[in-house]
Amino acid sequence: MSTIAKLLGDYYTNYTMLLVVGSGLIIYFSDYKKMVKQKAQKEAKISRFMGLTYIWGGILLYLFVMFFG
Repeated sequence: MSTIAKLLGDYYTNYTMLLVVGSGLIIYFSDYKKMVKQKAQKEAKISRFMGLTYIWGGILLYLFVMFFG
């Protein structure tokens, strides 16, 4: 497990974390609102889920790399 964390630590930096979380915020707020306005409820739920996945996944992966890498 430490080799995976070290490998991720080489590539997953502060900048990468900001890009992933920023992408999640854009998807969650901007894309979700567009889908709701277009009355695309199924797509709105998917974009909200994907946005939250990017936000939480980016933060959790950063913490994993910070503590184990």
